[in-house]
Amino acid sequence: MNDTVVISYRGQQVSVPKEVADFLEQDRKREQAQDKRDQRHLSRSTFETVLSGSDSVRRPVEDAVLRNLQLETLRKAVGSLGGQDQDLIQLRYGRDLTMEEIGTVYGVSKAAVSKRLKKLHKKLRDSVS
Repeated sequence: MNDTVVISYRGQQVSVPKEVADFLEQDRKREQAQDKRDQRHLSRSTFETVLSGSDSVRRPVEDAVLRNLQLETLRKAVGSLGGQDQDLIQLRYGRDLTMEEIGTVYGVSKAAVSKRLKKLHKKLRDSVS
């Protein structure tokens, strides 16, 4: 089964497998329960002030899961590019060549490489969002 669920993450709607959404929901409930336990054990002090700002607390499990999903989506998007576009991405980000060096490889100007990379970035950004 490949059921997906749309969740809200950092103000954006993200499509994730149902199993991931269930895991994230369980993690959220565990955090809420822990927060309630923490609040019960604190007296009115500076600690209570710190806990009241818990919206700024990071959720490392959720962040890691969603980052991995985004990376997998990006890998698929790069895999769907044509051969020359994949080569260009590999030269720029895999081998860390400068745009000038890539231009020398293809016999084009640095500006032409820059323009092509911008188009690829837009295409990849559109396919993963």
